[in-house]
Amino acid sequence: MKISVVIPALNEESHLEKTLQSITKQEGDYEFFVVDGGSSDNTVTIAKRYTTVINSLRGRAIQMNTGAKACSGDILLFLHADTILPDCAFREIRKRMKDVSVAGGSFYIAFDTDTFILRGVSFITRFNFRLFHFGDQGIFVRQTVFQTLQGYKKMSIMEDYDFYKRLGKQGKVILIRMPVISSARRFVRKGVIRQLLMNKLVVLAYWAGVDIQTIKRFYDDTR
Repeated sequence: MKISVVIPALNEESHLEKTLQSITKQEGDYEFFVVDGGSSDNTVTIAKRYTTVINSLRGRAIQMNTGAKACSGDILLFLHADTILPDCAFREIRKRMKDVSVAGGSFYIAFDTDTFILRGVSFITRFNFRLFHFGDQGIFVRQTVFQTLQGYKKMSIMEDYDFYKRLGKQGKVILIRMPVISSARRFVRKGVIRQLLMNKLVVLAYWAGVDIQTIKRFYDDTR
C-alpha cells in the first residue's frame, strides 16, 4: 500500500526539517507534500530540499484538503509540521490497514520536553478513547474513506477532532501504540497546566455545541 503524507505548514522553519527527515527514513512506497499557507520565513526553502511544496490558502483544514488532492496513495497520513514519526511508522500503518474493516487511526503522542504532567498527557493518549486524540498525533485514513467523508470540514479550529469523530462512523479507528514526538512549545510558552486546561475547555465547548468562531476567539492556536 502506498502512503501519501500531507504536512500543512506556516512559518515552521524551526521544526519542519526534523519532521521531513523522519519521513525519509520510512520503508516502502510513499510520497509526501508540504502544503504552505503563506510562510514568511524559510519554511518553503527547507521543504523544497526534500519534497514538493504546494501553495495554499491559509488554514489547516484548507491546506490538508488541498494537499490530499495531489495524493495518489492508498492511505493518507496527515502530519503536523512539528511532529516526528518513529522509524517504523509506515510499516506499522500498512500492517494494521491490512484489516479491511479499519478506516484509519492515529499514534499516541510523546513530547520533546519531559515534565511529569506531559508524561501524563502522553500516557492518556495510549488509550483508544477519541476524546483525547488530535491531529498532532498523526491521523491516517484510507483514501477512499477520506473521499467519502469529503475531507476536513473548513473549520478554523477543531477540524482534526471533527474529522476523527466522523472517521469512527466509517469503520474501525485504531491506535498504533508507539509514539510520535511532538513539540511542547505551546505548553512551554503558555504554561503546561494552563494550556492543558484550555485544551480540555475547548473540547467541552465543542461538545456543548458552542459556535466554532466563538471557540476560536478565546483559544489561541498559534504554535
